[in-house]
Amino acid sequence: MTKGAAQDDEAQDQKILAQLQQALAKAWVAGDRATIERIIAPDWRSTGPDGQTSDRASILADVFEKRVHQIRQVKIDDVLVRVFGDAAVVTGRTHGIGNFAETPYDVIIRFTDSFVRREGQWTAVASHASVVPSS
Repeated sequence: MTKGAAQDDEAQDQKILAQLQQALAKAWVAGDRATIERIIAPDWRSTGPDGQTSDRASILADVFEKRVHQIRQVKIDDVLVRVFGDAAVVTGRTHGIGNFAETPYDVIIRFTDSFVRREGQWTAVASHASVVPSS
C-alpha cells in the first residue's frame, strides 16, 4: 500500500469513528438499543467521573430494563480521532441531560473512547469520562 493510500484509509477510518460517536449519542437519546449494542462491544468497560467501573450489561440494564437512567439529550463536539492500525482513540466533549435514580443531571464531560477493529468493524471496548467543572 502506498503512503497516500494509507493516509486515505486513515482519513476514512477517522470519518467513520466520528460518525459512530454521533450515532451512539443519538441512539442513547432515542433508546435504540440495537445501535448501541452494535457499536459497544460485549466486553466494553466504562469508567465514570466518580472512578467507578461498569460493564455493558449493567449500563444497558440501567437504561433499558430498570429504567433508572433516562437520557434526554447527548450532544458531542470537539471530537478528535486518532487511528493506530486496528485500534483508535476518540476524545471529545459531551453535554448530557437526563435523570439517574430520579436525580436530574445537566453535565459536561470530557470523554476518551477506545475502539478496535474486529471483523472489519469498529467497536468501542473502553470508555472514560471526566466532569468538566462549571465555571
